[in-house]
Amino acid sequence: MTVGMSRSRSGRNAPVMATASRFLMLSLLWFAHDAYGSKNGIVGFGISLYPDLCCQACHDSLSSLYLTCTTFTDGGDMAGMDMRKRDMGDMMMMGTTSDECRANNTAWLQTMAYCIQQNCDADGYPADKQAECFSNQAVAGAPEPTFQESLPAVPPTVELPADAVWLNTTSLVNKDLYYSTHGTLAEFGRSEYLHTRYSVALYFVVIGICIVCGLLAQAASAIPRFQKTLQASAAWSSLRRLVFLPALFGGRRLEPLPGSFGYVPGRALSLFIAVYVVLNVIFSAVSFGSFQPNVYFFSKGFELCEYVGNRTGTLSLVNMSIAILFAGRNNVLISLTGWSQTTFLTLHRWTARVAAIQAVVHSIVYTLAYFEPGYDGASAYAAKAAESFYWWGIIATIAMCLAVGFAFLWLRTRFYESFLLLHIALVILTLVGCWYHLVPHFGFDYGYQVWLYICFAFWAADRLARLARIGYYNALGGSKAVVEPVSGCDNIIQVTVFPRVISGFGPAQHSFLYLPGLQGRFWESHPFSVAGWRTQGQAWRTGPAPVAPAPEFDSDEKETNVEHSRAVLSANTDAQTPGPAAVRFLIRAHSGITSTLRRRLLSLPSRSKLELSVYTEGPYAGHRATLAPLFVADTIICVAGGIGITHILGFVQAYASGKLRENAGESQGKSRNTMEAKRFILAWSAREMALIEHVKQNFLADVDGVECWFWCTDSSFTSPKDESSDEGGQGVKPGRMDIESVLRAAAEPGQQTAVLVCAPGGLADEVTRQVVRCVKDGLRVELVEETFAW
Repeated sequence: MTVGMSRSRSGRNAPVMATASRFLMLSLLWFAHDAYGSKNGIVGFGISLYPDLCCQACHDSLSSLYLTCTTFTDGGDMAGMDMRKRDMGDMMMMGTTSDECRANNTAWLQTMAYCIQQNCDADGYPADKQAECFSNQAVAGAPEPTFQESLPAVPPTVELPADAVWLNTTSLVNKDLYYSTHGTLAEFGRSEYLHTRYSVALYFVVIGICIVCGLLAQAASAIPRFQKTLQASAAWSSLRRLVFLPALFGGRRLEPLPGSFGYVPGRALSLFIAVYVVLNVIFSAVSFGSFQPNVYFFSKGFELCEYVGNRTGTLSLVNMSIAILFAGRNNVLISLTGWSQTTFLTLHRWTARVAAIQAVVHSIVYTLAYFEPGYDGASAYAAKAAESFYWWGIIATIAMCLAVGFAFLWLRTRFYESFLLLHIALVILTLVGCWYHLVPHFGFDYGYQVWLYICFAFWAADRLARLARIGYYNALGGSKAVVEPVSGCDNIIQVTVFPRVISGFGPAQHSFLYLPGLQGRFWESHPFSVAGWRTQGQAWRTGPAPVAPAPEFDSDEKETNVEHSRAVLSANTDAQTPGPAAVRFLIRAHSGITSTLRRRLLSLPSRSKLELSVYTEGPYAGHRATLAPLFVADTIICVAGGIGITHILGFVQAYASGKLRENAGESQGKSRNTMEAKRFILAWSAREMALIEHVKQNFLADVDGVECWFWCTDSSFTSPKDESSDEGGQGVKPGRMDIESVLRAAAEPGQQTAVLVCAPGGLADEVTRQVVRCVKDGLRVELVEETFAW
């Protein structure tokens, strides 16, 4: 990812949801332990770069000088030793000064001790600290000789010249060299501390915003009175109308831009992203200083390139860790905030883009640095780029840019499996490149590797949580699944899965299905909305379901004649057979594995059903913070488009189950997780009449108290003239759903209305626009979305 710091120093979802959260929290706690552990952490948080600056300056000002005990060789392996070249005629000798040599050299000990005393006294450094730092810097931590023993009896009077090579007698450190060394270390240390400070600040701001929003969402869902008070507030209505609901501009949010260029985030999410980007720009560009003359850098330009490169490199690592957190399915912030995974994937893409840009800036400034005065330009850069840590940084930067570049919408939607494999491979290469760029070169002195530890922890925690879900819900050999065609629909199939346990399944959820026996690619999984579920011994009733005709709307006044449309579904009492616990999915086949599954089903002689073994990872979503508006609503309007009905059917089942318990006298007080609306309206528009009939017979035959308004957009469909006939299509109107009329027909002044939508982007965006208009007109309408966005 980064290309090169040039300097190195030696020196409700069942128990598995809780399990996933614990994995992520343990990752953060582990980081906190690492940050504050002994000789661990990051600069300013566990690592103090120069805690004894005056001592360090004395050491660095004198350590390059030869002592009488310095040994010289003509080469060999001197790794880890303090070596300098000495020109002896035609021979280039290597000088080595060992720790033992220094500990027994009077000139070194007395010169160091006196330098420390004089300069550390001036810095206000206490005597006991001076003694400690003398032991560390002068005699490599040895207990003897001590600081007091090494102080000269007679203060030295001769100052070392600037070009001194030998230290043969007790001397005064060269003032100019000490000044340059002290200033260089102070400025470098200040810069490194600011890199960390801004990195931690970025973490606190980004994660802090999510946590604050999550706490507010949890409070609203846990305290219905607070939720109702908030919804009745004029200020809250204005914020929703102007900030939280609308698109950034125009009306496009969930509908892709032309050419599958991508999505435009909503206004509130765009504001969050803007704050995030601006913070990164500011943190990448401020608080840079310079100290000259500098003992590390020959020019001020190179020095600033060093600081800018280190800052952007560190921030890039930080943003990469945030991007990995936001990409996880088991991201604990999803359940806290109630935001959808689509929202966090949008944030994931933006954090990854910023990280890639910062890595590129890091690379550019380190390249430009070698063309500053005092350096040899292309030849100096080529020599540095030949070092392994440097080209590992180049590899990491290229891999990260490719991972971001290949993540455009067109590729994601058309070649999802290929995109995902390539994306994961490039991210792994990025992380590996960052490790070999940082650790072999810098060791653990600066704590850069801690940000990589966080990346590894977030990634591993999410993967372990996935395995925990799979192990909890499936038997060792997988779960049985039955795949059936939907009669009359060429590209829609129904999948019924019989997992080991069913606990945790509910409305608004989805589950990832693995089908290893289909193509042998055991690692592939795809998310599908849960259309229905049943517990052990429960039955799914089938049979015709009465559907209220879609309301007639006055084309001019948009007023609704709803007198005949208030008929509601009542529970079907057809014969039923209890069965094992199961979960049902309705799937529209596209390309990839769903297309393969459909072809396998149609290849069977009977084309009736296909049995295979699957693994289910889930359920996900359906969090209380997401669904809170539904629990306090007087009217619930579910708007579905096409196969989006799969998401809505879970709510229909949950609402109808509550009605059945209420009618049976099983209600035991109000629950804040129960939909208690007086009206529940299902408004669905689909192009296949066969799909509508399938849903009516297989999912709506056992529901009670639900008003159903259906539209069929197939141009060949016409509603039966005789509504009492047995012909299919009763209660279904031809043409498109008029969203404005539907909402105005159901929303009533003074009543709390919740609109739940799951539909393709264009229809979902139209629902949002109409909800905004309703709020503007003073109606109390809340919106809960399930998006189709990739």
